[in-house]
Amino acid sequence: MRLQDKVALVTGGGRGIGAAIARRMASEGAKVCLVSRTQAELQAQAAWIREHTEADVLVAVGDVGNPEDVERTVREAVAHFGHIDILVNCAGISIAHASVDLPFERWKQCLNVNLDGTFLYCQAVGKRMIERGQGGKIINITSLVAHAAIPERAAYAASKGGVKQLTQNLALEWAKYNIQVNTISPGFIMTEIVRDYIARGVHKPEKMVARIPAGRMGEVDDIAGPAVFLASSDSNYMTGTTLLVDGGFLANGYV
Repeated sequence: MRLQDKVALVTGGGRGIGAAIARRMASEGAKVCLVSRTQAELQAQAAWIREHTEADVLVAVGDVGNPEDVERTVREAVAHFGHIDILVNCAGISIAHASVDLPFERWKQCLNVNLDGTFLYCQAVGKRMIERGQGGKIINITSLVAHAAIPERAAYAASKGGVKQLTQNLALEWAKYNIQVNTISPGFIMTEIVRDYIARGVHKPEKMVARIPAGRMGEVDDIAGPAVFLASSDSNYMTGTTLLVDGGFLANGYV
């Protein structure tokens, strides 16, 4: 119970990696606020948490790229729980499209959700952590494409590279407030997005696994453990860092 009585706000908490992190944090004793645009998905995850843990859970529907929604959902969480100890920015979208004719609207959409949304929640929650004076933990989710290029992922790569650098800047600015800001960089994880890409032929799983020393695709629960570590006191001397959780993909220099 490494997060006993801590309060965690998790964006993208309705499915995929965000839901897995929220479930694990609740299992470790945290009270959890789940945020996404989809009420039904949030309620399903909240029901699981209530059935399998004793955690208090709050559902807050909102668009992470909308400043008004961000401020409202953070206010709802603070009103319900009193404060926020942990922020996990997991809401995200991926766009696979050739750069030469990538529509500008799709570019803006990807950066709005992945980068703007991360910044807005960091700002809104970080401000309250600073005012409270008890420190805090912020965990952002980036991607392999923040470290290595994948064709037809220009918007996604730009957004996730931005998240990585944003994390370092906030870590530098907020260390004096005892707020640790770190990021997790997942490898190829079997999320709904990845399954859709496989079904449409965008991803070739056999080609992907061939590059992964661990010999398999990751599961969403593979990210939950590292997130709990970064949210706990075990990581108090870590800030501005990126945890690679990729089965060894980026370490593999042999193709």
